[in-house]
Amino acid sequence: MEILSKSELNKLREFCLKWFWFFAQTFTDPDYFDVGLHRELCEFLQQKVGEGVVKVVILPRTFIKTTIAGKLYPLWRATREPKIRCLITSNTSPNAEKTVHSIRTMVESNKFYQALFPEVIPKFNKVRWSDRCACLNREEDYPEGTFEAAGVGANIIRRHYNLIVEDDTVAPKKDDLTGQEAMPSRDDIEKAVGFHKLTIPLLINSDDERLVVGTRWCDYDHINWILENEKCVVFDRPALVEGKPTYKRFSLERLEGIRMSMGTYMFSALYLNKPKAREFMTFKPEWIRYYEEEELPEEGDVVVTIDPADPPSSKKSLGDFSAIVSVKHTKKGLFVRRYRRERLSDAELIKRAFEVAEIDGAVKIRVEVNKYAHLESAFRDEMRRRGKWFIIEAVKAKLIAKEARIKLRLAPLFENGVIRLKRGMRELEEELFSFPYGSHDDLVDALSWQIDRSLNVEYERKEERNRIPKEFRMSWKLEEIRKSVRRGVMAGFNYPFQKQLGGNFNF
Repeated sequence: MEILSKSELNKLREFCLKWFWFFAQTFTDPDYFDVGLHRELCEFLQQKVGEGVVKVVILPRTFIKTTIAGKLYPLWRATREPKIRCLITSNTSPNAEKTVHSIRTMVESNKFYQALFPEVIPKFNKVRWSDRCACLNREEDYPEGTFEAAGVGANIIRRHYNLIVEDDTVAPKKDDLTGQEAMPSRDDIEKAVGFHKLTIPLLINSDDERLVVGTRWCDYDHINWILENEKCVVFDRPALVEGKPTYKRFSLERLEGIRMSMGTYMFSALYLNKPKAREFMTFKPEWIRYYEEEELPEEGDVVVTIDPADPPSSKKSLGDFSAIVSVKHTKKGLFVRRYRRERLSDAELIKRAFEVAEIDGAVKIRVEVNKYAHLESAFRDEMRRRGKWFIIEAVKAKLIAKEARIKLRLAPLFENGVIRLKRGMRELEEELFSFPYGSHDDLVDALSWQIDRSLNVEYERKEERNRIPKEFRMSWKLEEIRKSVRRGVMAGFNYPFQKQLGGNFNF
């Protein structure tokens, strides 16, 4: 570190305490701090707002919003006002604790910070100093630490703060098998909204601050709820404005690569801050119904359906998964038991399908064979080898396109509450909500093959067609219709089919 004179240190200290952007730029790697974007963000965070007004920061992923708004902003506030008490929340307690840990590391190890602000450096062995609760040096002691961490759902009753930061309280979870991140479920979002409501009575003073920091995931996410139901000021910067990147680390080429990888739907939400409007969604969030294990009817049969990935010769197949979906068919509805979505060889696909069928006691395995005609015989061979028997049904998509098949088969059933999911089926929910614009539709395709003419469940349609009042109804006998048509032909009416059939014909 370059040796600075006392007057130079005092000047830097003065600037850091006066302007948050100067503090943030001083303690952020210059390769990551974008003077244009992040200075504007810092000035937004520093501004005073009215009582009860929520500050909302909406930024794309990896735009270092947590570093600036979740870590440095609370530290700057506490450096200026050591008595302040800050609650830092995230979707899980471990994630919130990581943020407090990064604050602790800076206070413990950053020599420049220690040189500028020696008065707030505590005796670490004399104060509460953990990832859950960390205290700077302060004249008075309080039940709350300077920085405390909590996840969504944590018990935070009887605790009070001057600053509450809700940082990514809705965030993706990784698929255990593929390692890919899945969009948060509706259940995750509802929990985040409920947690946000609980923060209102936790503020000490009426002019204390709540700060929400996040990325958009969908039109009905927790940020949308806050924008519609709270008084708020918003800092919203997408990755592209008028076709130009807003952050120096994301070029047009890099953003285009991300768009191609994750699909238009997720790119629009995560990087353009514009999730698809609910009215344009094929499958609405409010259609999703969950069930608990004890609600599963005893009667009914389990069917396993399989959507193999396109053959390797297809360019599209490079990103495709094979999908296996297990559903119990009952008179009370269709209950999705489990699914698998992986990149699999033929042998692996057959093995996984039999594993799922055996776990759920399936009676039938239905497999799409449009591009894999050999799969039916391969399944029968594997049955003989295992000595375990199922009805193997090969199906082919005919005449109707996949997108139309999925809409026609699944949308009415979801709308009427016939299909029910388990909580935590994030990959399936993501495919439903992003259909048909998402990067993957493997699970919904496999699920659509669960529907055939034998489907028999008890449900009522939510909407009925308006019936024509009796006074406006008219009826005709078949002979009257025939006479009317004869008169039209005799009058020389040129119906399209007249010309095609040669003009003259008898009824």
